[in-house]
Formats: sequence, structure tokens, C-alpha cells
Amino acid sequence: MSLRRHLVVSFVVFALAILVATLVPFGVLSAQAHRSSFEDDQLDDAQRVAGGLSKVPLTPDVINERYAGRAVSAWLLDQRGEPWGDPTTRDAFPALLTRAPEVERARRGTSEARDGDTPLGRRVLVAVPIIQNGRLAGVLWVSSSLAQVTRLDKQRWALLAAIGAAAMAGAAFVGMSLSRRLTRRLEVVAAGAQRFGEGRLGERIAVGGSDEIASLAGQLNDMAGEIDRLVEREKSFVAAASHQIRTPLAAIKIRIDELLAAGDARDPDSIEYLKEMADEVDRLTSLTTRLLDLSSAESTPESRPLVASRAIREAVDRVAPLAQHHSMILGLDIEDEDAVISAPPGAFEEALFNLLDNAVKFSRPGGAVDVHAALDNGTLVVEVADRGPGVPVEHRARVLDPFYRASRAKPGHGLGLAISARLCSSAGATLGIDPRPDGGTLARIRWPVKAA
Repeated sequence: MSLRRHLVVSFVVFALAILVATLVPFGVLSAQAHRSSFEDDQLDDAQRVAGGLSKVPLTPDVINERYAGRAVSAWLLDQRGEPWGDPTTRDAFPALLTRAPEVERARRGTSEARDGDTPLGRRVLVAVPIIQNGRLAGVLWVSSSLAQVTRLDKQRWALLAAIGAAAMAGAAFVGMSLSRRLTRRLEVVAAGAQRFGEGRLGERIAVGGSDEIASLAGQLNDMAGEIDRLVEREKSFVAAASHQIRTPLAAIKIRIDELLAAGDARDPDSIEYLKEMADEVDRLTSLTTRLLDLSSAESTPESRPLVASRAIREAVDRVAPLAQHHSMILGLDIEDEDAVISAPPGAFEEALFNLLDNAVKFSRPGGAVDVHAALDNGTLVVEVADRGPGVPVEHRARVLDPFYRASRAKPGHGLGLAISARLCSSAGATLGIDPRPDGGTLARIRWPVKAA
């Protein structure tokens, strides 16, 4: 369940709990009060009628005009509680008269009203004593239908249900509005954090307000600024150190070459040591050069239009001597000779050259490296396919990391693919390394084409 849906559901459930805790007790108490009020009204009315009957001779006919119908019926009882004539509606009363508690209390001089079961259903039963000349002359027993009370109770519950439904709809609307506002701000923060993860540390998260989300965005911005500062310091250090190291290395190489030039006066072991030292100096010089390339690849100079076919051929020509040395064939297929891309100076050429250099190094002698370029949905796709051992599955996730080498069998520093990846990223392009279907590795560059 998404955060937004979880917030809405939680808000609605909370609102439902509050409504149930308030409306249900209110409805129950209101229904009880209404029924109690109805019983009191029936009791008062019966007492008024009994007061009038205390002044006239008692006969069954005296109540027939007053009570005639199924809604309110009456039965006149004598002092013993026995029926006095025919009731207006016999079914409106219980079968056993003398056992009715309200009748027994009325015979003892006390009026009472209660709910009771009758053949017509549950009704209000009222028994009131009729006093004539200070003595009990009879009992007026009245049965009143609860249909009106039940109807009003249903209307009241329907009204409460409508109020509850409207309140739930309002709660759902408010919950959706609040959750949408909250999740939108969180999405802004998440998008900013994703940009930081992609290396765009200079872009800040813009979230207004002074709540916890705004505080989180501010802390992430501060963190990104500090990381950016540290990264820039590291880049500057690497570039400065590489520049500084190259000078003494060049001086050492000159001295070694001078010593080797005078090799006739030295023993063979000394000459061999000097050659080994020269090789190590060459490796160190190559490493510092690659470090400078890596540092410059992370910068974003202004792009310019570039004819892709010309740049591809230049990269292929640069690696051709190495391919000839290994008796390898370089195949080139360019579908669109006039495609123009947008790239910083030297970025596209260097990224492609590093892929070609790797392909030639890791292919078997006498093999072939195929280069194919074509347009695809607004991008130039350049594929470099070799027939080497390929990149093992466990190394594919890290093969573009600096200094990471999947194999130590070939010379190198693990910087070529990292430089290509960063050159592509800085220009809005992508680099992917995949296994070739029939063996080997397929490196694919997708570079944006310049808009017309």
C-alpha cells in the first residue's frame, strides 16, 4: 500500500471511529429519550381521561368514543381487574389481564406505563386507577402503538447515517488533500535525493514551509553541498597531484635513458634493472595521465556540434596500430554518415577510443572487433563488439567503477571504462556493457543527436 493510500485509509478509519463513538451513543440515547417521552405523554393522557371518568358512571361505552382504533385502544377493568364489557380492540392487550404488572399496580392506586408484548406487537401499556368517592372504582388500561415512535427512530437513524456518510466523505476528501500535499512534498525531496545519487549535487531541493519535511530538505541540501565540496577538493587534489608527479617522473625517465645510452660501460644486470625501472616509470606516467583524464571527464564543458562519422573514424584510426600488432581486424559500419551529435570537445572521441582500446586488448589475437553506428529515436547508438572472454556476471555491476579490473591478465589501471562512463554521463549520454550473444562483450554508447 502506498503512503498516500495508507494516510487516507488511516484518516478515514480514525474519523469513522470518532463518528461511531459519538453518533451511535447519541442515537441510542435519543431513541430512549423519545420513547420515554412518548410513554409519559400516554400516561398523562390516560390520567386525564381517568380523571374525567371518576365523575361519571362507569360503562364500557364511556371509552368507546375516546379510544376507537388500533393505534390507541383502551379496556375498562373493574376493581378485581376483570374486563368490564368488550374492549375497543382486544388484540391490543396481553391475554392474561390479572398478571399484567401495570394493572396490579393500578389496582393498588398507582399509575404505571411500560413497554409490553401484545398480539399486535410491542406497545406502550398504561394502567391508571379510576377513583370515585375516595375508592377504587376501576382501572383504565390503555394500549398505544409504537409505530410512530419506531418511524421517528428510523428517520433519526437515517439522518444520523446521512450525517455520518457526509462526515466520512468530508474526512476522505480532507485526508486525500492532506496526503496529496504531504506526498507531493515528499516526492520532491525523493526526486532531489535521487538527483544527488546521480551525482547532480549542485541542484538543490526546493521545499517551502517550516515543518519537518522542509527541515529534511534543508539537511539534504546541506549534505549535498558538503559532499560536492569534498568531491571538488578530491578532484583538485588528484589533478594537482598528477601534474606534480608527472614532472619528476619525466626527469627520472630522462636520467634512466641517459644511463641506458651509456650501457656499454655497465654489466648486463644493471642494464636489465634500468630497463625495468624505465618500464615502471612509463606505467606511473600512464597512470597519472589517466587520472588527469578521469578528473577532466567529470567536468562539463560546453558542447559543440560534431559529425559523428568523422569522430568514429578518428577513434578507429587511433586504435588501428594496436589492432595490427595483434593481427586483429577492425570492422566499421556507419549507417548515417551525416548524423550530427552534440558533445564537449574530445569527449565522444575519447569515450569511444577507450571502448575500442579495451576491445582490442581483451580479444584473442587474430580475432575481430566490429563497430556499428546507427540512429535510433533521436540518439546515435554506437556498438563495439569483441570476441574476447567477456565480462563475468559477478563483475558487470562494477566494471564501470574507477580502478576496478575484472581481470589482471592484461595491463591497465581500471580507468578506461570509468572515464568513458563519466564522459558519457557529463554529456547526457549512456554507456552499457552487455554480453555478446555469440561470445564476447558488447559495449553500447547512446549519444544524443543535435536538434535540428
